[in-house]
Amino acid sequence: MKTLTLTAAALGLALALPAQAAMTSAMEQSLIATCKASLTNSRLTFNNTMKVYRVNPYRVLDKLVCNGDDVATFAEIHGANKVADLIRDRYYEGQVTIQDIALNGQRLEVWFD
Repeated sequence: MKTLTLTAAALGLALALPAQAAMTSAMEQSLIATCKASLTNSRLTFNNTMKVYRVNPYRVLDKLVCNGDDVATFAEIHGANKVADLIRDRYYEGQVTIQDIALNGQRLEVWFD
């Protein structure tokens, strides 16, 4: 009886722990659009895309991985230096909040053609 109680308690504890939410298709599409917009080398297009898809750059861009590279490096590799500089200057440096720490460094990785 004691073993059954301990097993039930352990199972209940395991189920009570928070799980990472799976990426929805809408979230994936907005991240892909953000990656594609970073290739345009237009800061206006990039900012408008983030606004249309309601992407919070301070919470997303430092974790976003486009085809294996972080979004700033991805833009720079494809010749979009203006957007890469914007991302690095505005959204990467010195932008730490309590919410960022609470997210436990989860990376948002998307792949597209």
